[in-house]
Amino acid sequence: MARVKHTCPVCQKVAILKSESKLFGKTSMRTYQCGHSELINGTAPTEIDTLDITSIDGKKLFPFQLEGARFIEKSGMRCLVADEMGLGKTVQAIATVAAHREETIPFFQFVKSGLRVQWLKEDVRWGDLTVQIIDDANSFFIPGMDGYIISMDTAWRIGHKVLKDKKGKVIDYIAQEGKTIWDIAVKLGVKLVVIDECQMIKNPTSKRTKAIVRTCGNVKHIIALSGTPIKNNAGEYFTILNILRPDKFPTESGYIYGWCDNYFDGYKSKIGGLKSPEKFHEHTKDFIIRRDRKTVLPDLPLIWRQFQFCELGKMVEDMYAQTMREFNDAFDSDEGTSFEKYSNLMAYLAKMRHLAGLAKIDPIVEYVEEFCMSTPVERKIVIFTHHKDVMETIAHKLTKFTSDWPAEYGRSVLQIRSDMDSYARDEALQTLKLPTHRILLASTLASGEGLNMQFVSDCIMAERQWNPANEEQAEARFPRPGQTADKINATYFVAVGTVDEFFSELVEKKREIMQSTLDGKATMKWDESSLMTELMGVLRQKGGKKWGF
Repeated sequence: MARVKHTCPVCQKVAILKSESKLFGKTSMRTYQCGHSELINGTAPTEIDTLDITSIDGKKLFPFQLEGARFIEKSGMRCLVADEMGLGKTVQAIATVAAHREETIPFFQFVKSGLRVQWLKEDVRWGDLTVQIIDDANSFFIPGMDGYIISMDTAWRIGHKVLKDKKGKVIDYIAQEGKTIWDIAVKLGVKLVVIDECQMIKNPTSKRTKAIVRTCGNVKHIIALSGTPIKNNAGEYFTILNILRPDKFPTESGYIYGWCDNYFDGYKSKIGGLKSPEKFHEHTKDFIIRRDRKTVLPDLPLIWRQFQFCELGKMVEDMYAQTMREFNDAFDSDEGTSFEKYSNLMAYLAKMRHLAGLAKIDPIVEYVEEFCMSTPVERKIVIFTHHKDVMETIAHKLTKFTSDWPAEYGRSVLQIRSDMDSYARDEALQTLKLPTHRILLASTLASGEGLNMQFVSDCIMAERQWNPANEEQAEARFPRPGQTADKINATYFVAVGTVDEFFSELVEKKREIMQSTLDGKATMKWDESSLMTELMGVLRQKGGKKWGF
């Protein structure tokens, strides 16, 4: 069983908390059941307030995010931030690191494989941190980095030898002494571990859980993040509770029988929910914080644009790199008229955009699955796409996933396509209003006008439009008379190193100039032709760097 133990500094027995009291400043006294006490020095609770936490693109923390960073500090940087999805848990963790570099660097960030690049972007953006992504189990950890981003499935493979039978089938993984992820953490002097989506280590017997738990056993500061730390039953909560506060939750059996409902289903004993949520909250309020969207609404802008970065994936990356080479050749060529050259370049851009759209399918599906599992059932989401095959593939994967959902989550995925007449489109909208439906896939161009979706508060831009005004038209479907949410979350998916990323940077730069110039009192009139010409120049200059040409 994977668990963390905290020992009494006097008798070396397992320390189980009996009482805790604040003494002065950041110091508290914990008394254990063995009768001995220990002074705990937390993190100075004023650092976040005294520093100007500003991203490299000029953004500041929202008040509730600043409050979350203060909570992390107050907990001694050993806590769970369980805010609802989309409220910036990542930013709160990174801001705390930026405010306490001496106490947190170097650090490990354990994340889902598909979120490694997203974390890298945010580390640089909010913390100005030098971070290495660990690509696989054989990667070399570069000494002297501020931090290291490691996927959970890679973590347990590091320093393990594959054991196969005579037929070549893998039967086990044997840890090599001194080479595991927990050994590396000790050698590097890791001071902080961030566990993103900590519900991924709910199974105490899994290899990934054992590796992360053992790594955390030697680290002082641990920040866990998850909007859904419990998905099926309260028993899943134990692993992260034990990692964060082993003095309060020393054993799994003690937690299950002391804090969880247990019932007999006719065959065996099963775990249900928490016995007393109010009592549990009181017991954990010093190291668990959760806010939902309704609580923090006054802090959010009318339309809150967020960017989710993802990688291409090997298959798409090879095709994209080849298309990029062909684009470069066409850009440098002097053959044909200027119109013919522009047309050829636009064709290559269209192909690259399509490939980027295909690469984002799995990350989008994973995001929507997490959204539906971590937000209230009445909260709905619209996914805007450009290419038919991108929409159809996302719909197929989400439909397959939703077939296993509880009935209250809604089991069908609706669509509004360009080939549908107004009656079919209206029928899809009316169906989305039903409490049993939460997901709509919509063509960006076909849905940009004439549709009122004031009962929806979340949307995804799966594929960028060459004219950003088309994206803004799609966003405008939501903040309309009768909108009950007041605030709209618009998540833009961006494939790193592609035309997607350069286009996003260009558009946001122009949007910022426009807003500062006009003070937000007018909207920018996008000149698509000049925007595309500038994009081509940027792409020719920087577009091949990711692939070494």
